[in-house]
Amino acid sequence: MNEFKPLHAEAVGSLLGPVVRVVTPRMLMAYSAVMGATEDVYMDDVAGIQAFPPFIVTPEWEIMYGQPYRDALGADEAAIWACIHVQQDSQFFKKITPGMQLATEGQVCGFRSTRIGPVVTTRLTTTDIFTKERVAQSWFTGIFTGRTSDGDDRKIEASPFLDKLSSDDFDSPAQFLLDVTPALPHLYTEAASIWNPIHTERRAARASGLDDILLHGTCTWASAGLFLIRQYANADPARLKRLAGRMSGKALVGRRLEIQSQLAAKTSTGIRVRYQVIEGSTVIIADGVAEFSE
Repeated sequence: MNEFKPLHAEAVGSLLGPVVRVVTPRMLMAYSAVMGATEDVYMDDVAGIQAFPPFIVTPEWEIMYGQPYRDALGADEAAIWACIHVQQDSQFFKKITPGMQLATEGQVCGFRSTRIGPVVTTRLTTTDIFTKERVAQSWFTGIFTGRTSDGDDRKIEASPFLDKLSSDDFDSPAQFLLDVTPALPHLYTEAASIWNPIHTERRAARASGLDDILLHGTCTWASAGLFLIRQYANADPARLKRLAGRMSGKALVGRRLEIQSQLAAKTSTGIRVRYQVIEGSTVIIADGVAEFSE
């Protein structure tokens, strides 16, 4: 018998936030540094810097693990830490620079029961408080392992569809992406302000059924983004307009990750790239897509 309280399917439609974050050079450079994004565009604050685009997960985290989200779902602390991030799909509309004030809001858009636990999808929108312009929009999908639902599946809007990919879809060899060192999950936790004990504490990881601590899905996703910006956009982060993928495998400490990627299409405004992150025969990020402007 499941000893946990069921989560509320009626959370769908709930509005979350806004939360406001003032952007500082320190936070932008710390996130870039931990990701290895050391080009001047990220690190030379005399000439002027901008955020490495996946930095957007930092303000989004405040919504996804904030009290209003917990209250909407009826999730206690243990339930929140049981949530595994399984998909991130972000669009980037405006570069983030020091001094900006970002307002991030969310809406729970889907709730679906599975044998593993409820899958909850949330749309997150970040705007520039001063100009009212959209800065980014993300779809965050998480699965609450070992939990149940108190109602029927429902949704008010679906997240963007990602094409299913396999290794046979790539005609180029895998390239080195990232070593998951014991230090990296700790460094990423602090630089991104994203904390879940399964990423930093072996006791918590093993209590959750893991062999060891594992790297944040957003860190692997961001690392893929950096590789793709360098490979397909001449290292210009302003050209990245979308980065999406499914977190389908565990990037455990001590593993070496590789990436497969290739040009998928040319569009009227830019290019679309598909990618996947692998560790041996295990797919860590599946069905990846990145879109770049010209």
